[in-house]
Parts: sequence; C-alpha cells; structure tokens
Amino acid sequence: MRSVVSGLFTVVAMICMIVAVPSMWLSQRVVSSDGFTSSAAEAAHSSEVQDYFAQKVAASVEENTGSKVASDLVLPAAKNYARSDGFVEDFSEVARQQHSWLFTAPAPDADLHIMELDISPMINRVIASAPIPVPVSIGHPVIVTIDQSQITAGSLEDSGKIIDVVSWVTVIGAVIAAVIALLVANRRSTVLAWLGVGAVLAGVAGWGLAAFTKHIVSERLADTEQAARSTIEVVVGVIADHLTTVSLFVGVAGAVVAVVGVIARVAAGRRYA
Repeated sequence: MRSVVSGLFTVVAMICMIVAVPSMWLSQRVVSSDGFTSSAAEAAHSSEVQDYFAQKVAASVEENTGSKVASDLVLPAAKNYARSDGFVEDFSEVARQQHSWLFTAPAPDADLHIMELDISPMINRVIASAPIPVPVSIGHPVIVTIDQSQITAGSLEDSGKIIDVVSWVTVIGAVIAAVIALLVANRRSTVLAWLGVGAVLAGVAGWGLAAFTKHIVSERLADTEQAARSTIEVVVGVIADHLTTVSLFVGVAGAVVAVVGVIARVAAGRRYA
C-alpha cells in the first residue's frame, strides 16, 4: 500500500514539475511587468533595437517639426544616445508600455491591432544631449505606432492570470507531492531517481517552450515592418533565452538527482544482497 501511495505522489510531483518550470518562468518573466521590463533592458543593448529607435527618434523630430535639417542634426546624437545607459532606462519604460498593451484590457474605442508607444522621453534626452543646439521644441507626447496584425491589445490578460495561478499551484503541488512520496516510500532512493527524471523532463519542456515561443512570435510578426519585427524578435529572444538557460540548469540538476538516486538504490541492493 505504501508503495502505491508513494508511486502515485511521485507521478503527481513529476507532472507538477514539468508544468511548473515553464509556467513559473512565464509568470515571472512575461506576465510580470517588472520581469518583462527587466528582460527588455537586456535587449536594449542589441544593435537592432538601438538602430530602430535612433531612426524613430530622428524621424519623429522631422515629422513634428517639418524640418529635414533638424532630423539630420538629431540623428548622430540619437545614435550615440541609443548606446548609452539613458537609452536602456527609457527603453525599459517603452517595454512597460508594450506589456501594458498586451496584458491590460483596452479602452472601448481603441484600435485593437495598433500598439502606441510614447517615445517623448527619448526625444527630449536626445535633444538635450546634442553636441550643438538643435532648434526643436516638442511639447506634446510623440507616439510611435506599430501595426500588430496577428496580436490584439489585451489579448494576453486572461492568459496571464491563468498562468500565474497554474505556476504557483504546480510549484506547491510538486513540493508537497515529492515530500509525501519520499516520506511514505519503502525505497526512497527509487523515488529520488524518478523525481530527478521529472526534473529532466521539466527542463526539456522549458527548452521546447523557448524554441516554440521564438517560432510562433516570428510567425505572428510576419506582416509587421522589418525594423519593428526585428526589434520585437530581439526582446522575445532575450526572454526565451533566459528560459533556455533556466531549463538547462533544471535539467542538469535533475540528471544529478536521478544519478544519485540510482547509485543509492544500487548500493542499498548490494547491502542487502
């Protein structure tokens, strides 16, 4: 009877681990505004992201002033700014706007496929840092729009709530089930080995989700302009690579635990042989 109970809770723990790793990552690095913003800050060091926003700043100056000369004066300063710590800070706030667009229900009259990003702080910082005076004064928000034909505003709100609940339920479930399985087991080394296998499978699941995420985002952005697409793919890539790293550590730790369990089981068998 103890073996049956232990086996049942071992299976439950393994299933919970397989779900917990990718769901907790999603909860902490995607659903969480702070986690998403932190990942975006890492992406701000990418040349694709830097070049995209440097061009957008210069283009916005020309659009708001009607002066190509002002744009040409601003562009070198914008490129230098895009490689500064100030850009990382401002881009993080832009990423927070992106997160809000995805995970917050839109206003009734909002265009569900148009993401609007306020880059006014970027422009003001560029103008202030220009090596020569730039005759530009922009006293209103400057909005950059990105047409997301395959994604809608607020489309991830409900999914985010579900992911948060699932992540914590499975983490707690994995811990409780594993403890019970070990406490009631006749052969704890065998349970330990299976729990290690569960962690390996969890690592594989996380790695698979990271690869799938990159693929599906690239597919969904097929109709987005190239520069914007590259920028978003870089941000998503940074987030997905973090999951890949976490999954690798979980998988390696699981493999170690499984090996320890097998060795302990063999040693116990020889002792009683």
